[in-house]
Amino acid sequence: MIRVDATSFVPIYAQIKKEILRLVTTGRLKVHDPLPSIRDLAAELIVNPNTVARAYRELEQDGLVSAQKGRGSFVARRPEPRADKDIKAHLVRVMDEAIAEARKFDLGESALQGLFEERLRAGADRKKGRPA
Repeated sequence: MIRVDATSFVPIYAQIKKEILRLVTTGRLKVHDPLPSIRDLAAELIVNPNTVARAYRELEQDGLVSAQKGRGSFVARRPEPRADKDIKAHLVRVMDEAIAEARKFDLGESALQGLFEERLRAGADRKKGRPA
C-alpha cells in the first residue's frame, strides 16, 4: 500500500508521511485503523526503521496518528480537506504520471482520451451502484 522512490529528492520519511496521508484521505485507511509496525514497514520498504519512526512521529505531532505503547500506531483522525488548488495540483501530478506511463507504451492521444473517458464512466457506474 505504501510506496517510496529511493531515487527521489524527497526524503523517504516525507514520502512515507505523504503516502499515509494519501491512504487516509482516499479512505483506504480509516480512523482507528492500525498502521504497519515500524519494523514491518521498514522491512517492506527496505529502509531504516528510524526513517519510518520519524514519519510516524511527525504524523503523531500533526495529530493524524496516535501511538499506543505496546499496541502500535493507529489513524487518529482524517486530515482537513485540502484547498482546491492543492487538490488540482495533486491531480495534475497523477495525470502527468499516467500520461508518462502511456507514452512508454506508445499509447496515442486519442487512445489515452478514450481510456480516460472509459474510467470516468466506470467511476460513474460505481457511484450509481452498478458494477464497473
